Amino acid sequence: MAEKFSNTISMRDVYMKSDDEIFDDIEGLVLKDAAKLYSPTVIEHFNSPHNFGAIEDAHANTFMSGICGDTIGIFVTMAGEKISEIGFVTNGCGPTIACASALTCMAKGKNPDEARKISSQQLIEFLGGLPIEHTHCADLAVNTLRGTLAKLP
Repeated sequence: MAEKFSNTISMRDVYMKSDDEIFDDIEGLVLKDAAKLYSPTVIEHFNSPHNFGAIEDAHANTFMSGICGDTIGIFVTMAGEKISEIGFVTNGCGPTIACASALTCMAKGKNPDEARKISSQQLIEFLGGLPIEHTHCADLAVNTLRGTLAKLP
């Protein structure tokens, strides 16, 4: 019976471990389960989002909400004809965070026309795939970027 529950944390372990150790154990179990559904790239962008945060003096920004209730805000600063700085904020789930993070990486350094051409499918491929029930996260990220780019002077 002990083998059946080898991935669980015993009460004896809980009482002997610090809060940080318990958190690390739980986080490890969650990541192990996530790895069954998501690519390493999705997990990396969720765990360590790139370009996270609002840009105070952005040249343009937009917030959009998706069908699931998640909201993404994307901020863009230009240097000449190129996106020099790009950031995002979101209240969304892991796949939404991963999509926004990856999309900012894909768009940074491009001119607005090039960035506008990034499709949801290209974003999903960059991430190594998404479960079908989370492909709308890529649509939300791409549409938010396009909305931001449309506001550039």
